[in-house]
Amino acid sequence: MRLIDAKAYDTVQIYREDSNDLVRRIKADIFYVDPPYNSRQYSRFYHLYETLVHWDNRELSGVAMKPKCENMSEYCSSKAVLAFEDLVQHINAKYIVVSYNNTYQSKSSSSMNKISLDELLSVLNKKGTTQVFEQAYRFFNAGKTDFSDHKELLFITNVYE
Repeated sequence: MRLIDAKAYDTVQIYREDSNDLVRRIKADIFYVDPPYNSRQYSRFYHLYETLVHWDNRELSGVAMKPKCENMSEYCSSKAVLAFEDLVQHINAKYIVVSYNNTYQSKSSSSMNKISLDELLSVLNKKGTTQVFEQAYRFFNAGKTDFSDHKELLFITNVYE
């Protein structure tokens, strides 16, 4: 792999921190948000990326060979709606684009959305006018869940001035 040299571009800024803290300090034309959908903590399921970022040799354990929990996200808990409200309220942008899916009807509680589509729309509509676009998408399934109507949704909010 070849690393991207962000310094080669005047307009590229890369941050590695809690998004709810970051939005309080920056301004942009467009914010793209792709929050966790369910109770599965990203740092455990996407630990390969974390290892690349840290460039370390983490100890893995268990049958699934996962690292110890770290960076536990409120978006993967019962506090997800509150975390999302806080994020959106503090975004300073002309447009907010949110990617989300419709696994709120999942039979598996760990796959079920922590923020319902109605809650997501309600939060975004307080900030501006929101349009929703849908795209059928093949559902990733490593278990026994049968999810035939999976969609990826894109919410585009034109923020009130």
